[in-house]
Amino acid sequence: MRKTFLTMTLAAAAVVGFAAGPADAATGDVTVPFAMTYGNSQTSGSIHFTSGYTASFSGVVHAASGQRAICPNAYNGSTGAFGVCSDWALAGGADILFNESFSISLPGGVRSVVIDMIDLHSKILAQDTCTRSGCTRTL
Repeated sequence: MRKTFLTMTLAAAAVVGFAAGPADAATGDVTVPFAMTYGNSQTSGSIHFTSGYTASFSGVVHAASGQRAICPNAYNGSTGAFGVCSDWALAGGADILFNESFSISLPGGVRSVVIDMIDLHSKILAQDTCTRSGCTRTL
């Protein structure tokens, strides 16, 4: 009886292991919304984390004073995939739409995206860190 139970337990574990698939890619697609403000300037959008190694960023930036841009970067631990910054949104001007894609070929793929709102002098005015679980204001 014990041998049969042990054999069935090991067989079940093997089936679960095979059904889980490779452990190096993230599991399930998730879209996480973000929004942050600095004074009356604001940015919002979403980050789509894929079930593989990638994430796509889509956002809009609105400047209420001065010039504002957003700069997203993706991370998996200390490894980064660095994007470019959006075009400048000008106070009183049109909102700027911005899209960026990231890929990190490490176990778990893109694990977080850090979004910086900067001014004309590249000073970080506001910052969000987003993961599959949501976003947190970090500055």
